[in-house]
Amino acid sequence: MEAAQPAYKKNHCIVSKNTFQIAYRDALHCAQKALRSLDITACCANGGAVLTNNATSADTINLRFLNRPMRITLPDLCFSADQDVETASIWEQIIILHYLANSRQAGLHDTLINFRRLRDGALYAEPFERRCIQPLLATFGTKPGRLIKAAAPLDGKPADFADYAVRIPALPRLDFICCLWKSDAEFGPDATILFDSGAENFLCAEDIAVLCQQIVLKLIKNNVS
Repeated sequence: MEAAQPAYKKNHCIVSKNTFQIAYRDALHCAQKALRSLDITACCANGGAVLTNNATSADTINLRFLNRPMRITLPDLCFSADQDVETASIWEQIIILHYLANSRQAGLHDTLINFRRLRDGALYAEPFERRCIQPLLATFGTKPGRLIKAAAPLDGKPADFADYAVRIPALPRLDFICCLWKSDAEFGPDATILFDSGAENFLCAEDIAVLCQQIVLKLIKNNVS
């Protein structure tokens, strides 16, 4: 779930190569290869992305990711951005490509669940709580009303869950709902993140965990900016 890792010591030597970044590059190449082998037209149609055929330039896939426009050129599946749009990080590229590849046969269930109820949620439950729920609670638990304003740059809208909640459209067909409950005489504040139970048809549990972590980090950044 870590977005990046520093070099580390092994046998009293500094390992200069960032093995996590190498793993990310390998994962990106695998994701590109997987999507190239599929019917990209069907993947885009089912995933809510727009496939544009250009007569004088490369065809492109366009979609919004956390309220930012993403453009992917074909057939290389490389990401490009306008001058005023932040370039997609490698983890964002991997998640978007996984989403598109799985969209071909994926569907939603109209039933909300939390992370622990994913098929593989138990494997990542402890780091998910530490890196997603605890920071969300630490930042907004005593001032939950700030969550609404912090979610606005992500196109987050108030939702009818908990005491305070926002629905954030991370990908065209995947929304994530950040929920906060105020403290009372018996219990302290509480938090959770909900999403459709069909989300794991689009993304694996690890991808969902990384995406939720980045949503929380962006909310925290928006709260102090």
